[in-house]
Amino acid sequence: MKTKNSKTGLTLVELMISLAMIVILAGFSVYVYYSVFLSWAGQEVLVGEEIDLSRALDNMVGDIRTAREITSDNPNEIRFTQDDSTYYIYYLYNAGDTYPAAFSKASYILKKATLSGGISGTFSYGAGSQVISDLVPPPTTDISVSAGLVTIDMSVSRTERDGPTETLRYRTAVTPRNL
Repeated sequence: MKTKNSKTGLTLVELMISLAMIVILAGFSVYVYYSVFLSWAGQEVLVGEEIDLSRALDNMVGDIRTAREITSDNPNEIRFTQDDSTYYIYYLYNAGDTYPAAFSKASYILKKATLSGGISGTFSYGAGSQVISDLVPPPTTDISVSAGLVTIDMSVSRTERDGPTETLRYRTAVTPRNL
C-alpha cells in the first residue's frame, strides 16, 4: 500500500553522490585523453625521425652504388667520385670537434661535402650539406670501407621529456657497381 505522504525526487545526498561520480569520470576521461595525445605526439616525432634516417640511408646508398672510385682515409668518412671529375666526402661533424674527429661529443651530423684536389683532396670541416643530425657517435654509428664493401650503420638517439632514450638504428652494406 502506498501512503499519501510519500514523495518522489532526489535527495541532496543522492545529488551530491551523482555529481561526485560525474566529476571523477570526467577527470579520468581527461587523463586518458591527455595520455593518448602525448603518446601520439611522441610516435609522430619518432616516425618523422625514421623517415629522415631512411631517406639519408637511401641517398648514401644511391651515391655509393654509382661510385667509380671509393676510399676511406679516416674512420667514419667515405670519399668517392661518380664521374672522375667531382669528388665528395660523407663525414661526421660536430662543432665542438676538430678534424679528424675524436668522437667525444654526444651527437654528430652526417654531412656531404665536395672535395678539392681529387679523392685524397681537402675540404673545410663543417662545410657541405647536412644529410641527417643527432647521430650517436662511433662506435655505434659506423661508416667504413673494407675490401670494396661499404658498411653504413647509423643510429639516431632521441630522449623523451622525463622518459627513456630511444635509439633508431639502420644498417646496410653496399657494394659499388662501377669499381
